[in-house]
Amino acid sequence: MKKTMISIGVILCTSNVFGQVGINSATPHPSSNLTVAPTDLKGQYKGTLLSLMTTSQVNSIANPAKGLLVYDTQLKCLKVNKGTPAASQWVCIKTRS
Repeated sequence: MKKTMISIGVILCTSNVFGQVGINSATPHPSSNLTVAPTDLKGQYKGTLLSLMTTSQVNSIANPAKGLLVYDTQLKCLKVNKGTPAASQWVCIKTRS
């Protein structure tokens, strides 16, 4: 019994844990929290609903992927990183009036 408990403890302590989720993608980018294919199981195209973030939260994303999309609630715009993960450049795509 002790041997089994020790083995389970070692497995839990040495396991890698990742927060990214990929749907139809085996390797989502580390800066994304979700990577989704543009179609569902029936082949129908679907959109993606983004999380709401403040400007400060957007700017605090570590190494954001080029093309990463976020919605900035303070500027009321959809932002895209046109820079690189090492040097992000967040640009509003369209501002709501």
